[in-house]
This record gives sequence, C-alpha cells and structure tokens, in this order.
Amino acid sequence: MTGTDGLRPIVENLDREMARFAALAGGDGRDATTLIAAWSKLVDFLSLGPAPELGGCPYCGAVGMLAATRCGRCWKKLVPPDRAAARPC
Repeated sequence: MTGTDGLRPIVENLDREMARFAALAGGDGRDATTLIAAWSKLVDFLSLGPAPELGGCPYCGAVGMLAATRCGRCWKKLVPPDRAAARPC
C-alpha cells in the first residue's frame, strides 16, 4: 500500500461531505463556496491523479496493481498488459 492509497478514500469522502455542506448552507452560500475552493486547491496540490487500475494475480488470485511486475502475495513474476495492444483503434 502506498501513502496515497489511504488518502484517496479520505479525499473522496470529504468531497461528498463538502457537496452536502454546500447544499445545506444557508444565506448566500459564500462560506461554502470559499471552503470548497480551498479544498479544490489542496486536492490539486496533492496531485493524486486517477486511481491505479487493478487486476488479479493469475497464480494466487490476489488483487494488485495491473502494471505490477510481481505479485504482492505470492511474489510470482507477472507480465503487465501491453498498453499499446489494449487501446482500441
């Protein structure tokens, strides 16, 4: 597990809560807008990017990153999929 694996669910949960907060905010909603703008700047700064693609180990079935070259459970050598061949024409 990388440091961003635990951070991603926290960020997603806070995104949902901020959207809920903005919907419930009374008055002109300026406080909610300011808070959401600050949150967006923090998320951009963290540069989490998209979640990694996951796949199963063909030997033991453990789920791991699709681009992995070794299984995290059984340590067998894996061949990552060829990205060029996987793209549709």
